[in-house]
Amino acid sequence: MLIKSARGALKSRTLSLSTEKVALSGQKVSLSGKKVVLSDQKASFGRIAAPCAHYGSCGGCSLQDLVYSDQLLLKYACVREALAPLGIEVSEPIEPHIDPWRYRNKAELTFGTAQGRMALGYHEAGSYWRVVDINECLLMPESVAPVVRAVRDVCEASGLAAYRQKSHEGFFRHLIVRHSRATQQIMLALITSPGESETLKALLQAVAQRFSSVTSVYWGVSEQLADVAYPDTLTLIAGSGMLEDRMGTFEIRLLPFSFLQPSSVQADRIYRQLVDWVGTGGIAWDLYCGMGLIGMYLACAYRKVYGIEVEASSLSLAKTHAALNRIENIEFHVGKTETLLSDRRFWLQEAKPELVVVDPPRAGLHASVIATILGAKPLRIAYLSCNVASLARDLEILQKGFPRYRVAHVKAFDMFPQTAHVETLVVLERI
Repeated sequence: MLIKSARGALKSRTLSLSTEKVALSGQKVSLSGKKVVLSDQKASFGRIAAPCAHYGSCGGCSLQDLVYSDQLLLKYACVREALAPLGIEVSEPIEPHIDPWRYRNKAELTFGTAQGRMALGYHEAGSYWRVVDINECLLMPESVAPVVRAVRDVCEASGLAAYRQKSHEGFFRHLIVRHSRATQQIMLALITSPGESETLKALLQAVAQRFSSVTSVYWGVSEQLADVAYPDTLTLIAGSGMLEDRMGTFEIRLLPFSFLQPSSVQADRIYRQLVDWVGTGGIAWDLYCGMGLIGMYLACAYRKVYGIEVEASSLSLAKTHAALNRIENIEFHVGKTETLLSDRRFWLQEAKPELVVVDPPRAGLHASVIATILGAKPLRIAYLSCNVASLARDLEILQKGFPRYRVAHVKAFDMFPQTAHVETLVVLERI
């Protein structure tokens, strides 16, 4: 009932994002290294009761006690303040999420111990060691919660312990959960320390048999000391090897560790906005292309798209997606972007771009990548960023380089409601 009343309050609030309203009482939004710091600005807004019972102890969300329209104002102000010193005006309002709840398509959960029992959830706020046992996460679809509880219960019943980061002892480490909005399928990947396989397989198969929605179950083994949810080996235990999903009009396939924006709905809106701004043309580069999703959108508007990605498994999926959707005007190259672009003969002659699209990691663009982009002299550069600090740094270099570029479009998108994260899309045009 609480979450329904909160949704009603969100709908009743205006999403007006005028310059005057985002002034935040004259305060500036601070940036600390690579992380956007918004907590100090929350005092400018009224509070509501957070719908989630775990809010405050769980470190997964930080803005649930703000009305959604105020969350948008806060994020908009962050982007606006970061780009203002460059003379870049963010005139378009932030794009809100259609529904700020139940939007996540993936969760990385950690095993631990709480009150003498096995816990499975997120790390406690401000702690590397303690885990909050999550009965339900309001950012994940409702069908996920009973599956997660079932995994926790069968793991606890096994008598094997959760991995303890301090002593590096224990068995159960992480649970990766993926959910398909299009098919309602669920994929599980249980990450453990090395151990007896038959018992573990029986546990996972029991969960898969109980829930018809669970169509893929993996077991990953990690011998790493660090608390990282990425295994050394990964084995399919039950079901299909891939999760079937859709991105806009495109069919896609996912593996447990494939990178996909947490909200497929919002990602589709970003990619459609990108294509609308860059128009049509001849050759486009899609740098850091991942599974090739942006490239598929571009392929509908450009004669030829070249995608670059360092992860071979991601590029293999990109080729699968191109074939699955009958897209023939994409060519993929595996390797580091800065290394592949050093072949100037190919990139600046045979594949000289009119458009370069970059969606880099949080650290932003490598200096040599920026140099090569400027050397290619594309008509347009599109930059999608999850880190406004590195975005501002790179935009300053691009605007001061040669040839000269000016920012033609900029817009923030709320990809992560209830958290402090924001995505920003910028399109630059050659002067």
